[in-house]
Amino acid sequence: MVQWSRYAIAYSMDTLIPGLYVWLGSLSFRIGGVAPEENYPGTIHGFGGLALVLPGYRIYSTYQGSYDPLLSN
Repeated sequence: MVQWSRYAIAYSMDTLIPGLYVWLGSLSFRIGGVAPEENYPGTIHGFGGLALVLPGYRIYSTYQGSYDPLLSN
């Protein structure tokens, strides 16, 4: 379940879907966003972070890593 929520957060941030996203270890919280596409490979590699995506393609995030599933920070 944790892995799926990280995929959903990564997808929503990557596609700039408005919402509030918080993750810390095995906990994650999302207001807004959407479920990831079935074949979306990206994920979040960081232990914890916070992101706010606003309409108009504005994103404020503590996450600076890649969404690539093969890389880690």
